[in-house]
Amino acid sequence: MRKKIWIALSLLLAVCACTLGGIKLYRMHKAAQCGLLLAFDDYNGPNWEEYFDLFDQYDAKVTFFINAYEPVDFCFRAIDRGHEIAYHTAGHANLTECSQEEIYTQAIAPMEAFRQQGIELTTFAYPYGAYTSDLNDLLLQHYKVLRGAFSYQIVGKDKMLHGVVDSLSLDNINYPSDEAFEERVDAIVGELSQNKGAVVGVYSHAIGDGNWCISEKRLEYLLKKAREAGIQFYTYQELQEEW
Repeated sequence: MRKKIWIALSLLLAVCACTLGGIKLYRMHKAAQCGLLLAFDDYNGPNWEEYFDLFDQYDAKVTFFINAYEPVDFCFRAIDRGHEIAYHTAGHANLTECSQEEIYTQAIAPMEAFRQQGIELTTFAYPYGAYTSDLNDLLLQHYKVLRGAFSYQIVGKDKMLHGVVDSLSLDNINYPSDEAFEERVDAIVGELSQNKGAVVGVYSHAIGDGNWCISEKRLEYLLKKAREAGIQFYTYQELQEEW
């Protein structure tokens, strides 16, 4: 009887060791996984929602930085599909030109309206990519991560826990041809693949052929290249949690 108990305990310990070892390996793999932070700014809910199935096809999570005083129906549908709702001021205000009262009204006060409806805003993108160190100091008291614009920046995941990061525009206006866009994407994917645990933020405003959009063809090229390279799409918010 005692022998059977020792055998059972030995097996239990072996199972626990394997489980803990597996968890450790999973965490190591997750920490080393490189990724893209794909975002869309302003508010183009109906347009964005048309591409939810395409995002699902490539297992791409997206962060939508919206302009609104309170949540709209799109916010809840996006969250249900695994995406993040983040903030971009109530009225797309250039905060560097605002008074302290206007900054509060545009970037801080609406957080409570979202919170009351179950949406915790933790990521903020500056309209026009315009900010100052004083704005950063103020808003980091309310948000975990602040995002700029126009600049390519490859960072470690630890930078996403709390701080200020930049992001590269994918808008059509910045790439005179599909070839130029694809060359830029190839370079990003190549650099990410060589940097364990690194992430890069990229963004557009809508999906289409306008200047301040990313074309459907270009978007799908980005999604395909990332999948081929084993690059994961993250939301900003999920990287603010322990990984």
